[in-house]
Amino acid sequence: MGIHYSEDYHKAITSTAEHNDGSRWQAHRALIARYKQGGVILDIGCSSGSFLASMNIGRWELHGIELDSGTAERAKLTSGADVFVGDIVDAPFLANSFDVITAFDVLEHTYQPREVLERVLYWLRPGGIFFARLPNIDSWEARMFRTFWYGLELPRHLFHFSLRSMKYLVAEVGASDSCITASWTGSHAGHSIRYVYEAFLLRLGLSPIPMAKARRANLAWRVVSKAFWLSLVVPLSHIASAANAGVVIEVILTKPMTESSEAASYTG
Repeated sequence: MGIHYSEDYHKAITSTAEHNDGSRWQAHRALIARYKQGGVILDIGCSSGSFLASMNIGRWELHGIELDSGTAERAKLTSGADVFVGDIVDAPFLANSFDVITAFDVLEHTYQPREVLERVLYWLRPGGIFFARLPNIDSWEARMFRTFWYGLELPRHLFHFSLRSMKYLVAEVGASDSCITASWTGSHAGHSIRYVYEAFLLRLGLSPIPMAKARRANLAWRVVSKAFWLSLVVPLSHIASAANAGVVIEVILTKPMTESSEAASYTG
């Protein structure tokens, strides 16, 4: 799997986060604050550590998991977190270690999403929460763009979830206290349109620049994109979200105060 996560891929992911002004994580922090004001937090797939850095406000002990060693080192420097380098299921954390575990755009990349969720419940303290976000295969964007939908991201996305399948998976691991919704935020319609454009260029015999290597768009294109976003994507996303067809699945699991025997005895 590592061959599909090239240097260009990691540069594209980390640069997007690092050049953000911090507002990217504002809604995430606000949601977590509804449940927990501090404690021990683990970010699965922490990338270069921008989310963990945004949580470095004195009330949190920070931990991460990152597959790429170079990116993990950047996360440590960026956030001051203790970062495990390797596969999620190989992480050596003990039971009841964390108050909050997050996984943003991660579950769809894993070979064993059920085992990952079992590990999450094992690692969480009673009353702790798991907060995850991932693409919705039943979203309006997926239906509109079909094979050009950016959320497919083949071959890196190994599983594709709908609200129904995610609820089924959560029930399978015994997490009864959950809230699973389809959020309107997180649209990648612009990237999907780019895929359509690249396919058109290929039909003409031209070679498009890979997205991971693309330069920043010029001002005129950014203005057009912003207008497209505000006039079409945002209204459609709000309407779709009300119909459970939002672009992002948002998962909040709360570990019961009384552990089930399965969660308490899980050893991997």
